[in-house]
This record gives sequence, C-alpha cells and structure tokens, in this order.
Amino acid sequence: MPRYTTYQSIYNKPVPRSWRDAFGFSSVEWTRRMMKIVFLLILLTMTGTGVVSAFAAAKDGDSHVKETVIVTPGDTLWEIAVAHKPRGKDTRVYVEAIKRANGLAVSDIHPGDMLVIPD
Repeated sequence: MPRYTTYQSIYNKPVPRSWRDAFGFSSVEWTRRMMKIVFLLILLTMTGTGVVSAFAAAKDGDSHVKETVIVTPGDTLWEIAVAHKPRGKDTRVYVEAIKRANGLAVSDIHPGDMLVIPD
C-alpha cells in the first residue's frame, strides 16, 4: 500500500466570502479594474457622441458650391459687387459682405485672387 498520496480534499479549502474573492481579486483590485472599465466606457460614449454630432451638424446648405470670382487686372470690389449683388441690395453693404466672406480687412484685391461671393 502506498504511503504517500496526491489526494486533496475539496472540503479543506476555505469558502470564498463573496463572488469577487472567487475570481481572485481583492476589493481594491476590483475597484480599480471597475474604475478603468467605467472610464473607458465614458470615453467611448463621448467619442461616439462627438462623431455623430459632427456628422449631424453638417447642414444641407453648406454642401452647395458657392460662387467664386477670380480677380483680373483692373477689377475692384465695387465692380464685382455691382456685377454680383442681389437685386435691390445696397452696393456698399454688399462690398462689406464680400470682404467679410473672404476675411479681408481692407478693400485691396490683386489680380489672381479668388473671391467667394456671398449669397
């Protein structure tokens, strides 16, 4: 009869106090792990919301191509405004609108400049 045996009783092991202990995590490790998971979920939610918001913010009005004019020698903002302004609109106001649409501080334009014509 063998003197030594490899038998181990399953009844000698202590019963885990909670299901967290059954997985081998201490409460501190479990809390840290849960905080990481919650942080990642919040980060993914915010990122996903931002992407959806960016696509939803694109308006249909922004998708159409705005009219552009290439400045030729001798052109002035006044002449361009007179040629492209809506009927009944003051030319002075439209010159300012062209300057604002193109980020111009002064009325200086040069041949070859491309100007966006506002609606």
